[in-house]
Amino acid sequence: MTKDPTLISALMEHGEIAMKLRKLTIHFNAEKCTGMWQCYEVCPMGRWTPDRENRTVILHEEKVCIACGACVLQCPEGAIELLP
Repeated sequence: MTKDPTLISALMEHGEIAMKLRKLTIHFNAEKCTGMWQCYEVCPMGRWTPDRENRTVILHEEKVCIACGACVLQCPEGAIELLP
């Protein structure tokens, strides 16, 4: 953002960022998952469910993902990515 943004310039910049994020999709590699369930704990959309029996998570309705990146940042195994 600019050093001293106006409301309009800030909204425009955030709008551009949001448009870029909307083009990203979530990719989950279940083979890397070790069941730490941090993605489940931080997802604001509730897209993850712990699978305690298999010590992994289940990603539900990935098209509903808002690409916030919280799960990507929290995954210690790198099993989750946001890709174009």
